[in-house]
Amino acid sequence: MRETRLWSLHILVIPVIAILLGMHFAVQHYAPVFYGMSVEKARDFATMIERGKSTAQFVVYILLLAAGLYHGLYGTRGIIRELPLSPAMVKVVDWGILTVGVLIFALGTYVTWWTFVHPGV
Repeated sequence: MRETRLWSLHILVIPVIAILLGMHFAVQHYAPVFYGMSVEKARDFATMIERGKSTAQFVVYILLLAAGLYHGLYGTRGIIRELPLSPAMVKVVDWGILTVGVLIFALGTYVTWWTFVHPGV
């Protein structure tokens, strides 16, 4: 039952990733269409810091980070666990994937938070 829930979550985050990534693309790559600014201006450091102060942007990036990490690392875990591993090695893989995920999430959250609270340039 546990694996069924994990697999279902793995599948359910796909539309979440698609929507959040679409929002990211709209802001980053289609800025001339949506915001009337050049792509270069949208990628400028000062503009990025200003955009990072938005609570909505902060929430979108954290959700995208969590959904993308879960989807990618759960898929990687599944591929590795298809190998003929001993039960002890399966635990090592599970804990290793979890540790890597938590570390990457912590780093990504720190960077997003830093952008959110940074006083600007």
